[in-house]
Amino acid sequence: MTNEKVKLMRLHKHLLTTSLIIAGTLMTMPLWRLLLVAAYPGTEQRMQSDVVRVKNPLTPTVEPSSRHLVFAGSGVNLQIVRLLAEAFKQSHPDEFQKIDVPTTIGSTGAIQAVADGAITVGLISRPLKDQEKKLGLTVVPYAQTATAIATHPSVAEDGITSSELIQIYKGTKSHWQDGQRIVVLSREEKDSSIVLLEKKIPKFKEVFADSNHARFWSILYTDRDMEQVLARTPHTIGFVDIGTIATERVSSIKILRFNGVSPTLENVSNGKYPLVKDLAFVFRKDRLPDNAKAFLDFIQSREGEKILRANAYLPVE
Repeated sequence: MTNEKVKLMRLHKHLLTTSLIIAGTLMTMPLWRLLLVAAYPGTEQRMQSDVVRVKNPLTPTVEPSSRHLVFAGSGVNLQIVRLLAEAFKQSHPDEFQKIDVPTTIGSTGAIQAVADGAITVGLISRPLKDQEKKLGLTVVPYAQTATAIATHPSVAEDGITSSELIQIYKGTKSHWQDGQRIVVLSREEKDSSIVLLEKKIPKFKEVFADSNHARFWSILYTDRDMEQVLARTPHTIGFVDIGTIATERVSSIKILRFNGVSPTLENVSNGKYPLVKDLAFVFRKDRLPDNAKAFLDFIQSREGEKILRANAYLPVE
C-alpha cells in the first residue's frame, strides 16, 4: 500500500469530513466517497453518472444504477464477496451484471455510503449503532468467521490465554518464552476486531484504552497491513480474520490457539471458539436492484454456502 493510501485510511478513521479544492472551489467530500475514489480508481466518475448527490442522505432522490453494482465495506468481507461474484457470473451468465468490490472503506463507511445512495450494498462486520438504526436500512446476516490471535512464525508459542493477552497489551508481559521481546501490533480504536475483543475478553477494553493512550504499540489501519507486517516482522503479535487469510491464501503467519481452542470452522459452529465476527449485507430494501437480489439469493444457496465453507466462513441459516 502506498503512503498516500495509508494517509487516506487514517483520514477515514480520525476525521469526519475532508475538504478538497476542486476547480478552484472548496467542497466537502464525505469520507466514504473519498475512500472509494482513492481505493478504486474510476469510482467517482461512475458515481457522478449513476448517482445524484442529495442534500439529505436519508432521502435519496434517485436509485443507484442497476447497470453497475458496487458492494463495499469492511475488509473481512471483501475477498469472499469477490469469489462469490465470480461464481455467480459463471453460473448465471444471463443475470450477471458487473459487481465491483473496491478495497476497504470499513463498516461505518459502508453504512454511510448506502444511506447516501452511492453504493448498492454495504458489507459490515459489526452491528448497527443506535444512530445507524434510524437510517431505515435493511441488514441481512450471511456468515460468521473467527478472529484469531496471530504471530510471526518465529514465535515458539502455539497458544495464548486471555490473561496472557491482557498482560501483553498492558505491557506487563514483554517477552516470549525464548526471551525475544514481543512486538505488539494493533488495529485502531473502534475497529471491528477491537470491538470484538473488548466484548469477549474481560478487562481488555480498559487495558486497550490505557495502552492506546500511552501508545504502547503500533497501529495498523487495514487487514492487509496487519497480515503483511505479521508475515515479515519477527516476534510480532496481532490478530487476523480466518476467513480473510483463507481467501487471500495467506500462509506466512502463525495462528495461535486461544484459551486452548483453535479457531476452526467446527469450533465456530459448535460455539467453543468465542472470538467470532458476524458479517452482514446492508442496503435500502426498496432500492435494491433485481440483479443484486439475485446475487444475494445465490450467496444463500447451496452453491454459495459451499464457497463460504471452503473459505472458512460459516453460512448463516
